[in-house]
Amino acid sequence: MITQRIFFALSKQLQHLKPFVPTRNVWASKLRDYQKDAINECVNAISSGTMRIGVSMATGGGKTVIFSSLIEKLKQDSGKADFKTLVLVHRRELAFQAARTIKESFPDKKIQLEMGKQNVDIHQSDVIIASVQSLIRRLDKYGKDDIDLIIIDEAHHAVANSYTRILEHFDAADKKSQIPVVGFSATFERADNKALSDVIDKIVYHRGMLDMISDNWLCEGKFTTVKIDTDLSKVEKSSSTKDFKLNSLSRVMNVPEVNEMILLTYLQKKKENNLKSTLLFGVDIAHVTNLHELFTSHGIGSRYVTSNTKDEQRDAIIKEFKEGKIEILMNCGIFTEGTDMPNIDCILLCRPTRSRSLLVQMIGRGLRLYHSKAYCHIIDFVDSSDVGIISVPSLVGISRSEGTLDSRTLEELEKIKEEQIEAKRLAMERAAEKALEDQNIFNENNAKFKEFVANTDAMDLTMTTYESLSQFFEQTNNTDVKALENMSFYGKEQELLGRSKYPWVKYNKDAWALSLQKGHHLRIYMKRVSENGKKVARYTLKLYREIPKFLRNDISFRYSAKEILTSDDLLDIVAKSEEILVNLYKDSSYKSGSPIMIPISKYSKWRREKASEKQIKFVSRLLKAELAKCEAEFKRIDSNEITTYATDMNKGTASDILFMTSLAPTYSVRQLLKALDFKIINGYT
Repeated sequence: MITQRIFFALSKQLQHLKPFVPTRNVWASKLRDYQKDAINECVNAISSGTMRIGVSMATGGGKTVIFSSLIEKLKQDSGKADFKTLVLVHRRELAFQAARTIKESFPDKKIQLEMGKQNVDIHQSDVIIASVQSLIRRLDKYGKDDIDLIIIDEAHHAVANSYTRILEHFDAADKKSQIPVVGFSATFERADNKALSDVIDKIVYHRGMLDMISDNWLCEGKFTTVKIDTDLSKVEKSSSTKDFKLNSLSRVMNVPEVNEMILLTYLQKKKENNLKSTLLFGVDIAHVTNLHELFTSHGIGSRYVTSNTKDEQRDAIIKEFKEGKIEILMNCGIFTEGTDMPNIDCILLCRPTRSRSLLVQMIGRGLRLYHSKAYCHIIDFVDSSDVGIISVPSLVGISRSEGTLDSRTLEELEKIKEEQIEAKRLAMERAAEKALEDQNIFNENNAKFKEFVANTDAMDLTMTTYESLSQFFEQTNNTDVKALENMSFYGKEQELLGRSKYPWVKYNKDAWALSLQKGHHLRIYMKRVSENGKKVARYTLKLYREIPKFLRNDISFRYSAKEILTSDDLLDIVAKSEEILVNLYKDSSYKSGSPIMIPISKYSKWRREKASEKQIKFVSRLLKAELAKCEAEFKRIDSNEITTYATDMNKGTASDILFMTSLAPTYSVRQLLKALDFKIINGYT
């Protein structure tokens, strides 16, 4: 048993020793300089009394080689002949990989597996590699003093109850541990926010993916992002991990249009880069099997592995893939950890994620060095919505961009990041200048601004960029406004849509909508793009038809969308919208002398009538429910203020709110609360 006291006693001796240099040629040649550094940091930390430590090492960095050598180093330092190490793993592949690596490096070591049908004879082993699931059921056969060192592979899992029970059994569950606990992981992050500090007291060494690529220990990647026509904003999220729920995500991703896009992208990239071994990450079993059928139908050699695949079959498929007999290997959540397939020259990321660690794990599968590849092509399929997706560019600090990336290397991504940093600096300078200009405008026009806000309903304020006073006066002061073509983006939108005779609503930062009744509606999307160093706007008009409820049982879409027009001129879009509305009125038939469609005009008589009790209760409930989630953000609003606002509404305002929140409930309700808060804070209610 290696006690903490022994390690303190050894610390003085270790100070006089040279840094760790393996003495046996059979494994000294396998260690890289950074691997020796990692071992030295572990030894130094343990000798100083820090017993629960972590090593953060990018996938492909050789963590199994490191802990194999660390085991031998700590045994040598202990002077104990029957030094025993317990290696904890959570997958069979990790167990076999650890056993192979340790045996190759140290053929004399007696290695046994505690896993499934294999049972360990403690006294006849030097290294015990245990599946956590099996060991938790067999702890009774282990004494507290039987183990001298605990290694945890993929240690970001180590805060799970099963791990902590094992550590508690060996009195290693807190800082007072008498035996070293060393955790290894490429991603010391927990998606469920459980604190790894419960298991690891200090990360003593870190070497990330970007460092490894820069130093040529990992293969360079060529990163491509492909925008797909999906909307992830309504995909449910797990309350524990905050990532997307797979069944909900699959309903959006596992559709013919997206799968066809994945296939066409692959065929194009294969032709350009002579791809031979591609690993595809899908959402779930249904997604993977559908993609497999699609790829196979196009003559592409594809196999897949899921949780339903038997171990023997999985091993055979992996072997064939490594031998180049399978062109594409598909999986869902199987190959994120513990599988060494260095021949991978392309990764298809068809499973959007909000987890940085999961994305790093998926990418890491393809970055191992291999003689036949100069790059690994990472193709990331992302949608254009801003719902916290972690994509390849965001890993290196690049914010979400309007365009796509195509075959950009790490060096090129770093350059893009530097350009963004410089652009942000310049933007901050311009913002500071503009803030001063805004303050001057406010001082000159404060009375007019107060009058505008006081006389404007909170619903209408959600369509106005009222925080920016220069934009406010550009939009509202007709005598000072320049020609329409010289207005800002916001000014044009407010002038042509906010002041329209039709009740357009702004339901997103860059999107407006107009109800056509019965669920059908028009949408206008705004996209800011750079052309010749100048920001320009691009507008798209779409018609959305609501699909009857009885048909939605078989499909996952609520609306059928049709693109009507795309233009750089908002006037073209507005004119086309008016043409559609005129034709709708012309085509409307009459029954009993009444039109089928309710008049759309903002000035229709019915819109000025007092809101119904049902509308008042619904709007009030919506606002109060959202306020309960974010009370700290809106300190001036209370339940009474909301009740007063809802009670005073007319039917037009209520109708607009209900329509707006049906499209984007969170954004729309937050904007409405923000407008109410603004009016209350400034005394305009």
